[in-house]
Amino acid sequence: MTSIGEGAFGYCIGLTSVTIPNSVTSIGLGTFDGCSSLTSVTIGSGINSIYEYAFAYCPSLEDVYCYAVNVPSTNTNAFDGSYPECATLHVPDESLAAYSNTNPWSRFGTKVGLSGSGDTQKCATPTISYGGKKLTFSCETEGVEYISEIKDVDIRKYYDAEISLSATYENSVYATKTGYENSDIATATLVWLTADFTETGTVTAISQEMEQAPIPVLIQNNGGTLTIQGADDGTPVSIYTSAGIQAGSAVSKNGVATVSTSMQPGSIAIIKIGNRSVKYMVP
Repeated sequence: MTSIGEGAFGYCIGLTSVTIPNSVTSIGLGTFDGCSSLTSVTIGSGINSIYEYAFAYCPSLEDVYCYAVNVPSTNTNAFDGSYPECATLHVPDESLAAYSNTNPWSRFGTKVGLSGSGDTQKCATPTISYGGKKLTFSCETEGVEYISEIKDVDIRKYYDAEISLSATYENSVYATKTGYENSDIATATLVWLTADFTETGTVTAISQEMEQAPIPVLIQNNGGTLTIQGADDGTPVSIYTSAGIQAGSAVSKNGVATVSTSMQPGSIAIIKIGNRSVKYMVP
């Protein structure tokens, strides 16, 4: 066998691993597209070409072993939707630099030689800040590239007669650098707070006619410690559980309030900043 045809194993959701022999030189379009349980792929040394979406939308992918000394011609979307930044690429030691500098192989979070050697250094986790109508990323590791994603929670289909807008953005970013392992992913929630809230204190809508202008606030979580950036100095900040029990409080200093809580990922926090409040899911 010298080639695997288009869509040959597409959406084989029970497939967990695959070994492609050295005789195969070509992997076709969408060959393993949608194999949601696929965790490990071994590609033989004879591979020359990997086409569009060959290993796309395989979200469980953890390890890819490619024995080709020469980097195969690979479409840039071959691993789309498979989170290569969270997976490990194993390639011949002498080819590690070439793979690390070639898209899409460079997108793998960890790249190591088949002997076990590789990029053992890891990029520091980026920090996220907001100011001047801009999100800003910084990293202790010099010379990194930032890969970020912003999701607007309001951008989706609605089927109701009324739509309540939250003006909330979920932000995530990680740092990458050739010769380094990708950093951990940093997350933050950017929300515009208004004074228009219900008795429970959660934001209900954006009003175009408000006595108080909305203020941008950046919320981040680190092991239950919530950092709220954007409130004026001296503004009291209190965290409540969804049951109304106070989980912690602080006063904003230099535009930042840090509140230690015991809240677990997935729980709902009500964050009261002065006379404004917002509902926040702890990531």
